[in-house]
Amino acid sequence: MQIWRGRVLASLLGTLSVPADVLDLGCGIGSDAVALAAAGHRVTAIDASPAMVERARARGVAAEVLSLDAAGARFGACFDAVISDFGVLNCLPSLAPLSRTLSSVLRPGGVAALVWMSRHCPVDSVACLARGRAPRRGRPEASVRGVKVPLQWWAAGDVEEALGREFQVMRQEAIGLLDPPPDVGGRPRLRTRLEPYLARLPGLRDLGDHTLLLARRCP
Repeated sequence: MQIWRGRVLASLLGTLSVPADVLDLGCGIGSDAVALAAAGHRVTAIDASPAMVERARARGVAAEVLSLDAAGARFGACFDAVISDFGVLNCLPSLAPLSRTLSSVLRPGGVAALVWMSRHCPVDSVACLARGRAPRRGRPEASVRGVKVPLQWWAAGDVEEALGREFQVMRQEAIGLLDPPPDVGGRPRLRTRLEPYLARLPGLRDLGDHTLLLARRCP
């Protein structure tokens, strides 16, 4: 997971000048926020879970309890970049709040790095079946420490449509195209080093465990 996270962060950091103002949407325990701050950026983080925010604050992250669709009214257009990493978007019943929020909080020319669990991931399905587990793609909900969380399985086209003409897509790539997730036995191997060379190819970039989309708000 840290290799995957590193690729996402490297993609975003390559678009930013130091220091930039970054909003972390759905910060979890603050892993992305800590890394971005260490790179010299000013990071504000939000999460709908008070427990997650408490963990992030304990790591020195400026985090607050706030839902994604409330961020626009809370902050306004004061950020150079937004990151929403590893499945936050899958918890949204609709992508309409995402579009509204990004349009509200990003300055013109600002960049959004969006990462969600892909609708199709052959390597994950094969790894699950090989271990006697049912494939996870398309399941209606996930259990997080006993709490049922409804899931939506977005395609890249769904996210691009939601962003609309106000955003220009810069890059799409698969994250976890060749490596199964760690919880079903994935380990870094040669395939891990090969993946970045294949992950942006049409036909493959939609088939990772996650999908990364970089988009810039039009001036």
